This record gives sequence, C-alpha cells and structure tokens, in this order.
Amino acid sequence: MHTLRFNPFGQIHKGLRALLYDTAIMIQQTDFTRQEEIGKVTERVRFVNEAFAFHADTEDHRIFPKIAGIAPEVVADFESQHQTDHELSGQLDRCLSLFVSSNSSEQNAIAGNELLQAFNSFLAFNVEHMKKEETVINAILWKHFSDADLLQIVREIAASVPMDENMKISAWMLKGMASPEIVAWYKGIQQTAPAFVFEKFCQLASRTLAPPRWNKVWESLQASPVTAPMS
Repeated sequence: MHTLRFNPFGQIHKGLRALLYDTAIMIQQTDFTRQEEIGKVTERVRFVNEAFAFHADTEDHRIFPKIAGIAPEVVADFESQHQTDHELSGQLDRCLSLFVSSNSSEQNAIAGNELLQAFNSFLAFNVEHMKKEETVINAILWKHFSDADLLQIVREIAASVPMDENMKISAWMLKGMASPEIVAWYKGIQQTAPAFVFEKFCQLASRTLAPPRWNKVWESLQASPVTAPMS
C-alpha cells in the first residue's frame, strides 16, 4: 500500500481548477448582448490569465530549479508547455479585444462564441498540464525531497505573495478544497503566521464558504490543538 505524500501542487491546483470550472460556466451563461455582463466576464477572464501567468512564473523560478540538475529534460518539457499556455492566454486576450462598446449585439455574440471556444482550449490544456505536474514532477520531487522540505517550499512561496494577491487566489482555493484540507491549511497558518494574518484568512473563509461549511471548519479549528509541522 502506497503512502500518501505531500502534494506541493495540490492546494493551488485545486484553486486554479475551481477558477477554471467556474469561469467556463460563467462564459456559457453570459448574455453577450448586454454590456454589463460582457464587462464582468472580461474582468474574470483577465484574472484567469493573470493567475495562471503568475502560477507558471512561480513554478519556473521556485519549483523547476529544484530539479533542473536532476531531470533537465523534464524541466525543459514543462517550460515548453508553459509557453503553449502563454499562447493560449494570448488567444483569450485577442478574443476579449473583439467585443465592442457600442450596442452591436450580433458582433458581440460572435465574439462571445469565439471566447467560449478559446477558453475551452485553455481549460482543457491546463487541466491536463496540472495533472502531469502532479504525477511526473511530483514523482521526481518525492524521490529527492522529504514532505517537510516540500511543505517549506510551499510556505516560502505563499509568504512571498503580496497579501491582496494572496487573498484573491486563496478564495478560489477555499472553493476548491475539501473541508479537512482547509482545516489543515488553516492550522498551518495559525502556527506559522502572525495572529492578524490568521484572522484575515478566517474572515476570508467566512465570506467565501457557505455558512454550514465554514461553521464546520471553525469548529474543527477550535476543537483540535495546533500540531507540530509535518516531518
């Protein structure tokens, strides 16, 4: 029986997948004859592009260098995949530029369909790409690093992200994670971060999660003492 190892991509990838899935539904439900709805979906798609560009940059500079000397051909392959992702992101930007501010319902409907198809390509590529990272890259990381090492890397990355940006993507991680995972995550914040940071994350969770789910998480945090770091 295999031991379940710490997945350094797990938390952020769950957040990014939740963002992708929710945005896909948002695009499908958008009435592209209404400027207000076009504005909302445009803002969301731009955030998706920003989030995935930041994530790829983080992997290129904070994760892949850890294994560049061990598996250079794997790193080169995944960096190439990030270039493909950048090109797909550019296609989304081009689709957004097709929308017009005048009341040209027909043109905007055509642009909306172009955006839907481009986003489906972006989603399909990234879901598969993230799965490969959680299998191929993780297999290498697990062979050469302990869970404690990988957890420390993730915490260092999280600590380097400006608070406002951290809050934006953390909201999507909350939406994408199971309650026990959120409890473990929040215990880590409670243990390693200043009290005001933990409070800010609790406020975020109370706004983001449905009340019954947040209450369950909060009760678990209160009932269980903070444990030592994973080793």
